Amino acid sequence: MSKGLKPTIRDVATAAGVSLTTVSYVLSGRHGGTTRISQPTQDRVLSAVKELGYVPNQAARGMRRGKTDVVAVAIGNLEWPWDRALATAAANILPERGYQPVILLGEDWRKFMMSGGADGVIIGYFPEAKTEDETVTELARRGVAQVVISETMNPAGFDVLAPETDAGLADCMEFLTASHRRIACIRRSDSTDRPKSRFAAYASGLEKAGIPLDQSLVRTSHHRPAEAYQAALELLQLSVRPTAILCTDDMEALQAVRAAFRLGLRVPEDVQIVGVGNSTEGQEFDPALTTVGPDPIFEKVVRMLLDRLEGTAPADGVRVASPWKLHRRGTTVDATTVDGSKTAPQ
Repeated sequence: MSKGLKPTIRDVATAAGVSLTTVSYVLSGRHGGTTRISQPTQDRVLSAVKELGYVPNQAARGMRRGKTDVVAVAIGNLEWPWDRALATAAANILPERGYQPVILLGEDWRKFMMSGGADGVIIGYFPEAKTEDETVTELARRGVAQVVISETMNPAGFDVLAPETDAGLADCMEFLTASHRRIACIRRSDSTDRPKSRFAAYASGLEKAGIPLDQSLVRTSHHRPAEAYQAALELLQLSVRPTAILCTDDMEALQAVRAAFRLGLRVPEDVQIVGVGNSTEGQEFDPALTTVGPDPIFEKVVRMLLDRLEGTAPADGVRVASPWKLHRRGTTVDATTVDGSKTAPQ
């Protein structure tokens, strides 16, 4: 074996003095049939594996025997609270049922799954909303278990958890506009003109309240924590700063709270901050984050996939609605005073 290279199955065969077929048979864990491998030979192979530090290619083995015991979780970024909570739920639950979770970031999930790398996948990442996806369709044709988190896709041999965000976002904007006039927004990306985007809900809420959309109060984070933090600093240092900030993701909202603290501002007394996602991190933050999102669903998503893996889910797939609502917590205050009268818009 060349120095610095990972040991291969051929290296194991050479060290044990057996054929590649023998090594493959021993490592597969197969028993019975017409092939018989003596115990001393098995011991030599396993000793060589241990000495060389050889790790079998689980994906390749899975393709040969039709099962990998691996489940993938496709997310965007472990820095995002929602994605981190989904990955954590999978890591906690799947091993109890005999599955090894693997976390795939960004578009990497497509190549991994198409190569037969896992028995099933939870897909929580798409670069943009789609009504259908060729990779998902092909995986369903192959019989791969899938649960897709999507507002737009419909089940077709896979299950869909469908976030229903409209009512929650509308309630959020009604809540903010009841007591604020200067409401800033930190959005994940530049406007894509999608009518159902979170930024569109912000703009619609302002319009409904008769508040002009002020582009000087809008910043873009590109879904990066450092940029979200800098955006919040800029907004909170304006000559006439916003009294409330709607962030289109909990990650951005948590960065906005940190920025406010750095500037010596009090949350929610000096500025109120709302996120989107209802992540575990937001709930456990101090102060707890006001956010728009579903009731806890992360364990539910994992168990939906387990049902499909174990053959108890309907063959055609199911669509499970996930209504989102406003969760009022410590980063906002009610729009009424102690005596029950409405506060004046600021």
